[in-house]
Amino acid sequence: MKTRIIGALALCVAFAASAAFAQDFCSNAQHSGDKVTISSNQVGKIGDIGYELWDENGSGGNATFYSDGSMDCNITSAKDYLCRAGLSLGSDKTYKELGGDMIAEFKLVKNSGQNVQYSYIGVYGWMEGVPGTASNLVEYYVIDNTLSQSMPGDWIGNEKKGTIQVDGGTYTVYRNTRTGPAIKNSGNVTFYQYFSVRSAPRDCGTINISEHMREWEKMGLTMGKLYEAKVLGEAGNTSTNVTGGKMDFPHAKVYISNGEQQESSSSEAPSSSSAAPESSSSSVAQSSSSVGPASSSDALSSSSAGPASSSDALSSSSAIFNGSSSSALALPAEMKVFRMSGTAQVFDMQGKFLGMVELKAGASLKEIVMNKFGKSGMYLLKQGAAVKVVSAEKR
Repeated sequence: MKTRIIGALALCVAFAASAAFAQDFCSNAQHSGDKVTISSNQVGKIGDIGYELWDENGSGGNATFYSDGSMDCNITSAKDYLCRAGLSLGSDKTYKELGGDMIAEFKLVKNSGQNVQYSYIGVYGWMEGVPGTASNLVEYYVIDNTLSQSMPGDWIGNEKKGTIQVDGGTYTVYRNTRTGPAIKNSGNVTFYQYFSVRSAPRDCGTINISEHMREWEKMGLTMGKLYEAKVLGEAGNTSTNVTGGKMDFPHAKVYISNGEQQESSSSEAPSSSSAAPESSSSSVAQSSSSVGPASSSDALSSSSAGPASSSDALSSSSAIFNGSSSSALALPAEMKVFRMSGTAQVFDMQGKFLGMVELKAGASLKEIVMNKFGKSGMYLLKQGAAVKVVSAEKR
């Protein structure tokens, strides 16, 4: 009887989690909220969303920005077209001082551009206070897709740092030194560029920006104070104009995950397998930069999580939910084993993403969760196609 009760409880949790995560922006995303359409270089805000449209020619396309953070970016005849929306942070804090991980979510619907030589679709931002160049500035990218024929290669960086495992995929990391327009200072300045380039492009997913920065630091790349973190669509050509292309983001969101999703951003919950979790400007050239090509796994035992009670039995039961890089989870066709290696995404029982935790063989899931979040309660941990419920409480 007890076994049946525990099994029923686990199944109920599975159904509850499935319902909680049912809002899958990878399949159901659509623009919402107030909107503004612009067709020339402009920096601004709509609600809490900072946005920018910029092209080297001055008027190479248009973009519509929405107060939910989503955007629709259209190229007509551009030299270097850049469209972005998300968090404007003010350059007073590093990523470690934000109170949680920076998370970006995006859903992309694209039409391949014409005459596209290079293109970056993913996350974009600036940092300052990074020694190594005269400007102490860094322009950073996490590239998950492109409008060009292939993902960016070694030409984007004069220093190839290696590969990292983040957000459920493999990224190659580069550092480049570039001279050109920057977010601060007038005219051309010299600054660093940091790139994470995903090996297999995706049209929808979650990017843990803070996790990329942690991995960059391990490679010797210095972090600074953040100006911004935005979802980006960019395409250009160094020798001719890009004569067409579309990057529609019916879901785009950037927020600080500290247990409460903040409103000041631009939408899927992270899928990661790595270690550990504008306002208007008088000079658009100073707030933009064109970037061209030059320049023993043991299954977790029931004793590793939660107090010794029926909730402990529940927390130790493994459940699988189908889902790729999306926050949507569905009941499984077959069981998968939750393993104490890599990282796991953590959600509350309402389906809200809370952050990431690093898993270590022999450690207690309860202690891992408590050390990360410091609050008693029920947590749902997702690791690839396996999910585990953990009951954590302060001692």
